[in-house]
Amino acid sequence: GLDNRRRDKENMTDFIAKKREIFLVQMSLDTKRAEIRKLEERALQREEALAKSERMLEEDALRFDAFLKENDQKVQEAIKRAELEAKAKQEKMQDIKRLNATITTIRSELNKYEEQLDDCRKYKEFLDSLTPPAFFTEQEDRRVARRGARRGQRQAKRDAHGQMLQTAADLEADILVKEGLLAEASRRGRTAEDAARQELEAARVTAIQARERIPAAPPAPSPENDDSDEETAMYFEKSTQLLDMFSQLEEQNLFLIQNGQETEEALEELKNKHRATRERMEAESATLNAQIGSLKGAIHSEEEKAAELSSRGAPKAANRHGPSGSSSSSGGGGMSSSTSKPVGAVAAGSAIPLEKLSGKVTEVYNRCGFDFDPTISTIQMLTNIESKLEQYLDVVDKMPVALVEHAEKQREKERRAVAREEKVEQEKGIQAERAARSLERSQAPVHRKTGKPMMARSVPPTRKKKEEVVKTNTEEEELKEFLSTDF
Repeated sequence: GLDNRRRDKENMTDFIAKKREIFLVQMSLDTKRAEIRKLEERALQREEALAKSERMLEEDALRFDAFLKENDQKVQEAIKRAELEAKAKQEKMQDIKRLNATITTIRSELNKYEEQLDDCRKYKEFLDSLTPPAFFTEQEDRRVARRGARRGQRQAKRDAHGQMLQTAADLEADILVKEGLLAEASRRGRTAEDAARQELEAARVTAIQARERIPAAPPAPSPENDDSDEETAMYFEKSTQLLDMFSQLEEQNLFLIQNGQETEEALEELKNKHRATRERMEAESATLNAQIGSLKGAIHSEEEKAAELSSRGAPKAANRHGPSGSSSSSGGGGMSSSTSKPVGAVAAGSAIPLEKLSGKVTEVYNRCGFDFDPTISTIQMLTNIESKLEQYLDVVDKMPVALVEHAEKQREKERRAVAREEKVEQEKGIQAERAARSLERSQAPVHRKTGKPMMARSVPPTRKKKEEVVKTNTEEEELKEFLSTDF
């Protein structure tokens, strides 16, 4: 019985193990089938995505082909349009050349006509100078009479227009009266009302007709320049008039011609006297120049002697007086040191540096119209500017005084306006700078002092220096003054 139980137990164990193996195999099969199903679904999705991509690529290829065709078509149209524009440009260039040629021809003709007009004006001025003043007075009287007649006609038109306006206003006021009478007649009866209404209609028609007769535009007032475009008549209408006048003038001027000849002879004598006087003055000036040269030579020799005496007396004074002599020699040598011009030198009598002054002179020189030349000196620039200024002043002296005064006033106004604008700009800049500084101070962090403040150092005691008094006699003072004299 035990063997059977053992055998049954072993069979049951084997059965359970086999069932377990079958279950594991079945589970692995189900897992693999599920994985196969997922892979198939993923492969199907990949195939659908590939098909969709192929369709999109085909659509893109079709759209790209359409774009290329459209681009080619646009290129062809642009080429055709460019050819048309080039052709139109050539035509316009031809038109421009033709118009320029026409303008040149017209300008040449206009210049010719202007020259003829200038000649005619000169001839007219000449003829006007020969015309008697009474003729111009007569023409002026006629012109004034014509102007008065034209103004009278305009005034008559304005008066008629005002009269028409007054008549229309009176008729319109009469309409208001008729309307009041119509209101009163309506209370008296039918017959009176009809008569009043007829009178009112007639008054309205009359007022409308009067208003229609008035012109839409009122008469223009008289202009300030009421002269007509008629040219002034010429006094000379025949050539014989000029010939007669020339013969009369020639007869009248014979005496003047004789006087002119006598004046020319007197002028020639004066020229001869002037030439002789100038030669005499030149000889005298040459003699004076020679005397000046000899005096300059004597002055130079005296200056050399004075320099030699000063060089001899300086060591003696230095040995005698010690410190005082050294101070006098340094004062005497100030002249030689003053001749040199250091880099930061300033102009005499002012605080302007020489470099800035030279730059300002160069700027004025260029503004005067001169060409820039680096080899020219500042003195030569000032000389050229002075000559140019003298030329301008000569031209200004020949100009009318009223025109010069008006130009000076205008320039002064412009200068004041520019100075005012510069002052306003400068004030604005100062205000902006102050605002920026105040803003910077307001935004700056507050620095608080920490620790014990620093104490100021005490002032060291001062010692009085004893001044040595050097006694000199009168002769030494005179010698010192002579040696320090600037020759």
